[in-house]
Amino acid sequence: MKKFNYLAIVLMALVFAGCPDSQNSPSLTETNAFSVSEYKKVCFSKGNLQYHPLNDEWRFAPNQTDYIGEVNTNISSNYNSWIDLFAWGTGANPIDTTRTSDNYQIFVDWGEMIKKSDTINNWRTLTDKEWHYLRYLRNNADDLYGVAQVDGVNGLILLPDNWKSPRGIQFKSGLCDKWGMQYSEKQILTKENWLKLERNGAIFLPASGIRNGTYVFKVQERGCYWLFTEYDIDRAWCLDFESNSASSSRYYRYLGLSVRLVKDL
Repeated sequence: MKKFNYLAIVLMALVFAGCPDSQNSPSLTETNAFSVSEYKKVCFSKGNLQYHPLNDEWRFAPNQTDYIGEVNTNISSNYNSWIDLFAWGTGANPIDTTRTSDNYQIFVDWGEMIKKSDTINNWRTLTDKEWHYLRYLRNNADDLYGVAQVDGVNGLILLPDNWKSPRGIQFKSGLCDKWGMQYSEKQILTKENWLKLERNGAIFLPASGIRNGTYVFKVQERGCYWLFTEYDIDRAWCLDFESNSASSSRYYRYLGLSVRLVKDL
């Protein structure tokens, strides 16, 4: 009996949001699959990427709704806690706060850094083309995303390709109708209801704000997530959303944005 209960707990952990821990379970993989091209699918990490400067340690946020916010102002080499807003391609130098474009010409994927603690999975950053496909071109794309307030946290929800809505919960896809509307005016999900969506493969991207040097702003108003793709010598592409918009934008590489990694299936 104890052995059965332990197995049940493990299986529940696997179907929770993010990539399955094993590639040997097609059903779990399918639950978490997001198409990023006609022939390629990915799954998302279980939370936003975080870094501990003093310990030189990387991790994924324990929960999808977790974000650091204004405390990112403490970014420094001896800061004894976590940060989660990084300049473009600074996998090798996550505490860089300079505004010199020359410092951000070489992209070092954060996925290479997380391998220190997660050697099984090959994590990477989405390209702009892949994000465009996920957002606009996959089957029923308009029904597979929407802004929401989840357990008191504002953000964007992405649903996997083969989405099945949990019994008793009606997901409201899309964005707020007008500029200035609150995320909560589109939909509010309690922690209990969100966990039901999460078990079916839903991904939540918190509106974590933006860091400029050591100044953090737009927390819980805007979510900006770096993409792999360069735009010009000074800027790169990112996923950029507010309550009434979600698209690709071009941001200066020195700005600190959120990072959410994926793994190819």
